[in-house]
Amino acid sequence: MLAMLERAGRRALSYQDRNHHSRTYGCFDRRYWGWKIVDFPEATYQRNVLLLAGLWGLKESFFYHDLRLVRAVVAGIEYAAKVQHKDGSFDQAFVHEHSYGATGFLIHSLAAAGRRLGRNLPEEAVHILRGVVRKGADFLARHGEEHGLISNHLAGAALSLLDSAALVEEPAYLRAADDLLAKILAGQSPEGWFPEYQGADPGYQTLCVHYLAQARELLNREDLSKALDMSVDFLSCFVHPDGGFGGEYGSRRTSIYYPGGLARLAGKNPQASALAELMAEAIANKSTTTLDDIDLGNLAPLAESYLLAQESVGDRCMPGELPWQASGLERRFPEAGLYVAATPTLYSVLGVSNGGVLKVFDKARKKLIFDDAGYVGRLKGGDMITSQVTDLARRAEVSDGSAELEVEFQYWPQPLPGPFRFVILRLLNLTIMRSIYLGNLVKKLMVKILITGGKQAGLKLIRLVNFGVDAVEVRDELRLTGKGTTVLESLSAGQGFVGIHMASAGYFQGTEPPAQEPLLEPDIEELNRTGRTKLRIRIEAKDA
Repeated sequence: MLAMLERAGRRALSYQDRNHHSRTYGCFDRRYWGWKIVDFPEATYQRNVLLLAGLWGLKESFFYHDLRLVRAVVAGIEYAAKVQHKDGSFDQAFVHEHSYGATGFLIHSLAAAGRRLGRNLPEEAVHILRGVVRKGADFLARHGEEHGLISNHLAGAALSLLDSAALVEEPAYLRAADDLLAKILAGQSPEGWFPEYQGADPGYQTLCVHYLAQARELLNREDLSKALDMSVDFLSCFVHPDGGFGGEYGSRRTSIYYPGGLARLAGKNPQASALAELMAEAIANKSTTTLDDIDLGNLAPLAESYLLAQESVGDRCMPGELPWQASGLERRFPEAGLYVAATPTLYSVLGVSNGGVLKVFDKARKKLIFDDAGYVGRLKGGDMITSQVTDLARRAEVSDGSAELEVEFQYWPQPLPGPFRFVILRLLNLTIMRSIYLGNLVKKLMVKILITGGKQAGLKLIRLVNFGVDAVEVRDELRLTGKGTTVLESLSAGQGFVGIHMASAGYFQGTEPPAQEPLLEPDIEELNRTGRTKLRIRIEAKDA
């Protein structure tokens, strides 16, 4: 983990404009200051100051007490001040965004970087930092995030407010943090998960835990401890035998594991200890998505979490048993639409809420042997459709060892940016979207188009999954419901893919199975002719 952090530090220094004479001195968005291919600098990249400050203070690192890192942190703080709006907010996705999430994340990183450098931060930089933090915290205390319930954003903002209260000695920020934490805890499902848009996402929940674990250390609150224990119990079900974590069965389809929060909890929670231990091994073996696999958009938050985990090495209690290690186990999460089953030979995860996404693992060989993210089809005329559709209200009959569900396929438009769309977006950015209220309305619309929305495509899947001791059997029935308007050219399943817009999904994992032909190919000629077709597959450990 230390070697990855050092490589990440080198990348961050290369991304930063370290030319003292440059107008963009301190900027971490090389696309803007270096390549000049974007028209504004993304402020969240300034979060990399915390990684650099952490490496500066890490005795095991070759960056330990390197003055170049102090200069880079100071420059990063100064540039953050330049791009901060008068109301204290920052931009991430577009100009004049006044992003609540970006502000909530960045203020913590800036304040924590300053705290780590302590007296080594020049007095002028301390003055600038205090001004940026105060303005940012004022914004967070006055505003909220309106385009969706994203728990990890709220947790990051709460930690920023706690850091701000300590730095500038402002009690109002403690009250604002309290309000946010109350909202997060009220939103937690009794099943242990925190909402991410319209459901549970194990990957992003580890980032939420990263922030909440630090908040708990600052506040020592019993309700936070209880919520984190529930969260760990939920997350433990989505650690895979092969070292992978999460995936297409989550609401945001992410597989990134943020280790910092779990490492902080590992000293008292046996499940957190087991989870942290197994995933530390997975990171070392690169069987999961690691810091080396991440682009600039997620470099800073993942590096922050690796830094926290690195500083917590050795602080673990006796690890407990993870669900996949059990010889017989069944866990149902009906609110999340998730189901897991363990037998002596297999471990399976079924995403009911995401259209029947199914992953099956051979426990003895710690190998993924069936990876089905759902069906993808192409209609005559070229339109794409998919069964990977999130619906927390989806009808499903779940009993001991079996699950049956119905899924209405949706169109999968896959919109891409283009010159005309960018011109329209920038015109909106420079006019009506200067209003935070109107900007949030547009963001809500974008979320609906890209993530949560969808038009039914006239095709239904009825999936029955039986979880036996030695095998998992899948029986699918496909029915056309579009009264002759839906004519398929192709349809297949049995491979991994992401069926929504989610920039943080789809990173490489070392456990990805090799390229293969789809394992489920229904008879589309029969489907088009008669309106229905059936198929079945049996998955056994010995078949791998």
